[in-house]
Amino acid sequence: MDQGKLPANAFPVYLAGLATWFVPLGIQMVLFPWLVAVVLHMDAFAVGVAQAAVMAPSLLFLPLGGLVADRGNARRLLLRYHLIYALPPLALALVLWSDGLSYPLLIAYGIAAGAIGAFAIPTRDALLPVVAPKGGLPKAVALATALQFGGQLLGIACASTADRFGALPLLLLHSGMVLAGCIFVRRLPDPPPHPKTEHPGFWRSIGEGVSAAAKSDQIWPVLLLNFGVGIFYVGPFMAVLPLAIRDHYAGGAAELSYMNLAFWAATIVASMALVGLARRLTLRGRLIGGAVLVGAMVLLSLATLPPFPVFLALIFVWGLGAGITMTQSRTVVQIVAPATHRARLMSLFQLGLSGGGPIGAFLTGTICSVWGLKAALLIPAIAMLLMIAIVLLKSRLWSMRTVE
Repeated sequence: MDQGKLPANAFPVYLAGLATWFVPLGIQMVLFPWLVAVVLHMDAFAVGVAQAAVMAPSLLFLPLGGLVADRGNARRLLLRYHLIYALPPLALALVLWSDGLSYPLLIAYGIAAGAIGAFAIPTRDALLPVVAPKGGLPKAVALATALQFGGQLLGIACASTADRFGALPLLLLHSGMVLAGCIFVRRLPDPPPHPKTEHPGFWRSIGEGVSAAAKSDQIWPVLLLNFGVGIFYVGPFMAVLPLAIRDHYAGGAAELSYMNLAFWAATIVASMALVGLARRLTLRGRLIGGAVLVGAMVLLSLATLPPFPVFLALIFVWGLGAGITMTQSRTVVQIVAPATHRARLMSLFQLGLSGGGPIGAFLTGTICSVWGLKAALLIPAIAMLLMIAIVLLKSRLWSMRTVE
């Protein structure tokens, strides 16, 4: 498609569709661990396994989702994913209504929701360069990232009412918003048709994506750090911090929402600050390296289990670093990736977060159950510091320049 003939509202419509996905995701981020830890009263190991169930499908389905998006019509695929993603919360609402909630059913819900998300995320990312204003991809990435975080924040705020109103209305809201997103996805322009070519097999195609990443001196260090973030940051955030709120701070859904609100509000602040600077920034690798280093310092501080207001302040600082890391990492991959491999490379980017997350959730949940909360926060912080040092020594992350 000729970028000059794009509908004037293509990017706003894309952002509206994005919001209808990530508001429900924000609800799920609070509601799912609340159901496991607070309603079912599961222990640390069980919470870690449950969180891993949400993220584990990414290990298999994110690369496949990227491959399908690279070969198919991303708009039509995304429309189908919206329709399918509305089903798991409806099914869980029916289970709750009939008083049949159980741990195995929550695991099944987590796997289903995680699998659908693994297909949808690289597909949506592949559409972004199609709808972005010409010459404005860095700004479009920053705006999309900010709205993604904003949607999650709104969903988290809604989920904070779970203690008062229960899970049923939140699950219905989740499903309804995802279905509403179909209206916006239908209005998006179709991406340019893929050139006719003979496609290699699945594993060879995935290998081509990995090879393209490995050959790029800008993409591979970003993806490696992203994988470290998934294991050593996302894992503890999803599996250990909810337990810290329950066991150390004696909190429930409200306190869990305060933590998520602090984190995601900070990511929005960071992302919006980068919108105005998007085209002037070139040393994106340096920003990424500095931001993940701040994250390690925050995790070390959280291991002291400070008073709850200090805990929330540290989470806010962590969120600022996450907003910088997410925005700039996505921008590097979107700019550098060739169009023929973009969805696969974006799936590898997301795989670092969603695929590393279940590994980290399982490991830190296990550490927490054996050695306690402090060890489950301290060990990943030290491991991430080692990874940052290796990447800075073995790559040119600190000096590389990335421009559209």
